[in-house]
Amino acid sequence: MIRSADVASTETPIHLTVPKGFPPQLEDELRRRLERLRQLTDQPLLGVRLTLRTPAGHKRTDQWVADASVVVGGRPLAAHATGPDAVGATDAAVERLRRQLRRTAGTEVATRNEPRVLAKALADLAGNADERPAVRPRPRTRKPPELRDLLPVRTWAPAPEGTFDAVADLLDLDLHFLLFTHARTREDAVVHRRDDLRIGLLHPPGSPLADDSDFVVPEPSRYPEPIPLAQARNEMDVLDHRFLYFIDAADGRGKVIYLRHDGNYGLVEPE
Repeated sequence: MIRSADVASTETPIHLTVPKGFPPQLEDELRRRLERLRQLTDQPLLGVRLTLRTPAGHKRTDQWVADASVVVGGRPLAAHATGPDAVGATDAAVERLRRQLRRTAGTEVATRNEPRVLAKALADLAGNADERPAVRPRPRTRKPPELRDLLPVRTWAPAPEGTFDAVADLLDLDLHFLLFTHARTREDAVVHRRDDLRIGLLHPPGSPLADDSDFVVPEPSRYPEPIPLAQARNEMDVLDHRFLYFIDAADGRGKVIYLRHDGNYGLVEPE
């Protein structure tokens, strides 16, 4: 049901993945929207991609999902967004990429990481909860713990950033959690969506990040000291957490183990 189209302009190669039967003239319009991103940076845009789909099992039949990504200066940027149609979803994803590009370029007019902007985005989480794509059941019985592979996964935050930026990335990418290196302390921390719809900030015990409570909920790691990777995996096997943040005794870096939909574990490590 999916077909792909590669289109390379002289400045911005673009790869589109759209449902079967998608109008070619509409592809051209979406391509023009993506190419506007190059006006925000002097660096070449590499690997510009857009994937459009209508998620199965969604409560709203008119909802579209857009996943867009681009590489700028060696750093991958990505955005996930929904909309009432293909153009609306694409525009929302492009806007999120635009905000990231403007921040990367150091543009002062970017307001994505201002507290008032994030506060509004967090408030919208509750109102939009019923419009999010249906979550597939966790595969607890598909593969027993002892047979689960541990697969390395790259973090979506390869460069150090502050709490505001990390939360903004979490919202832009529509993630449940995000491992990042904090620009202020150089510690590996995690921002995540809590069940009460607030944002939690997991950090090493004794970290100055415990005072970073303007709009997040600081939460120290459950472990007072670094632990071996094998111990973290054993706890996942027994307690089946959604994800587990810990400081690895082998290298002192913060990492996250989580249960993937394929039944294996993912291990997210910092750059």
